[in-house]
Amino acid sequence: MLVLLLGACGAAEDGRGAPGPALVRVGTAREGALTDAWTTVGEVVALERAELAVGAEGPVRSVAVREGDRVESGALLLQVDASIALADHAAARAAFDEAEAELVRLEAALSRRSQLRKGVLSDEEIVNARQDVAAGRARVDARRADARRAAAVLARHRINAPFSGVVAARSVDVGDWLQAGSPVLTLVSTDSVEVRAQVPRRIAGRLQQGATVSLGSGQGTVVAVVPTLDAQTRTSLVRIAPSADTPVVAGQALDISVPVSFDEPGVTVPRDALIADPEQARLVRVVDGKAEMLSVDVLATTATEALVTAEGLDAGDTVVIRGNERVRPGQEVRVEEGS
Repeated sequence: MLVLLLGACGAAEDGRGAPGPALVRVGTAREGALTDAWTTVGEVVALERAELAVGAEGPVRSVAVREGDRVESGALLLQVDASIALADHAAARAAFDEAEAELVRLEAALSRRSQLRKGVLSDEEIVNARQDVAAGRARVDARRADARRAAAVLARHRINAPFSGVVAARSVDVGDWLQAGSPVLTLVSTDSVEVRAQVPRRIAGRLQQGATVSLGSGQGTVVAVVPTLDAQTRTSLVRIAPSADTPVVAGQALDISVPVSFDEPGVTVPRDALIADPEQARLVRVVDGKAEMLSVDVLATTATEALVTAEGLDAGDTVVIRGNERVRPGQEVRVEEGS
């Protein structure tokens, strides 16, 4: 048995005790950038979303919408009792009308005095008439401002849709007493949405405005890459506008696929050429029929390729892609047929 064992060991080595040729499969290093599809998940958000509130307190008189209702811009959504505000507005309008009428009377009187022959009225009387007209104009301006203020207060007793959209939430009913500024309706735009994703810096730096990306079963266009990093995740916000034929709904999670090109100086090798090592990635290059171990820096990888740099590694070099973990430096190699 000992004789047989020694014979088997000798078959694996040459006459000098060195390992025999290793059977390997090889590939070729090449020039060119490495392109891969980087994927993440983004969220569809509405560009317009408003928490609506009335600007005056009082009991609710009417609510015209419920959750899910679609409304057009300017539509009346809710009214609060405005009886006092209506009275104030009416009084302010009446005071304004009265001031305007008084101004018309004063201007007519000044016109008559100005048409009289010189000497009939003193200069002082003409000056006083002109001052009365100026004072009348000031009163009209003041009453106009009061009327506008009263109209603004009256408008605060109702909520109109600031944009077209869908009512997402309603927290009030007829008869409820509202305080000024209390949110009662949530309106979300469905016509203008975008997809937002937090992207690692190395990926965000390769995206440009106008770039096309895949969004679920559709496509989108990069609107902007925010040039700041999140303090917690160290990522950048990317905003993407979905194409018109890409079905999206606000709040939806959507898969995003971004084609990224890595064009740093280096060579592209089959990914199987890399030998996993927690400290330093390596690969085996074949030179004159012998294995040569090289330490490499991995710049980027895809499912099938890797972009690497290594001293002495050039495009066109032969690298081992199968059997590389068993090959020793300097060992002769025999290339498997079909490589």
